[in-house]
Amino acid sequence: ERAELDQHLAGCGGCSQRVEAERRTHDALRGRLQSQSPKAPATLHARVRQGLLAEEGRARRAHYLPRAALAASVLVACSVGWQNYKGYRSRGYLDDAAGRHARHFPLEIERATSEQLEAWFGGKLDHRVSVPSFPNTITAGARLLNVSEKPAAYIRYDTGTRGGEVPRMGLFVYSDARGDVDVPSLPDVALTSSHGFNVVSTRDGDLVYTLVTDTNINDVEELRRVLEKG
Repeated sequence: ERAELDQHLAGCGGCSQRVEAERRTHDALRGRLQSQSPKAPATLHARVRQGLLAEEGRARRAHYLPRAALAASVLVACSVGWQNYKGYRSRGYLDDAAGRHARHFPLEIERATSEQLEAWFGGKLDHRVSVPSFPNTITAGARLLNVSEKPAAYIRYDTGTRGGEVPRMGLFVYSDARGDVDVPSLPDVALTSSHGFNVVSTRDGDLVYTLVTDTNINDVEELRRVLEKG
C-alpha cells in the first residue's frame, strides 16, 4: 500500500503538494514541541561528579565503600541513559532522511553541474552547500527539503548499472550546531540502513552529510573520500 501511495504521489502534483503541506505543518509542530522540551543539561556529568566528591568525603568518615558505589551507579546510569537518548534522536534524523529520499519528491532544479547547484543553493540556507561529485554518477538535480525540523539541501544522483537499472543516491546537507545528530566527524562515518536503503553519515564541523543510496554497500566509502578531498 505504501508503494502504491508513493507511486501515485510521484505522478499527481495536487496530492503531492497537499501531502507536502501537511508534512510541513507536522514538522513545524514537532519542531515547536522539541524546542519547548527540556534538554539534558550540558553540565550533567560535572554536577554528578561534584556530588560524588561530596559523598566521598562523607563516606570516609562513615562506611565509604557502600555510598561511593551507590553514587557511581547513579553516574553510570545517567551516562548510559543520555547516550541511549542521543542515539534514539539521531536514528530519527537518519530514518527521516531515508524516508524523504524514498518518496522521490520533484526536483526544483534539474540536470545541472555541481557548480551550478552550489550557486542555486546560495542564499537559500544559512550555510554554504558544497556539492560533491561521485564516480560514475551524474547530478540529476536538487531541491530544498527538511530532515525532521532542520532545513536541508537535497542533491539527487543517477548512476548506470548492469541490467539497465538506474539506482539513485540522495545526499542531504544540513546544519546541526546543537549536536542533535550523533554521527562521527570526518574521516569516520556511521553506516546503517533504513527504508531499504544504505545510509552513511558523517559530520564536518556543524554540517551533517547523510547519503542515502541503493548502490552496493562498498560504494558508500566514496562519501568519505569525496568529502575529505573537498
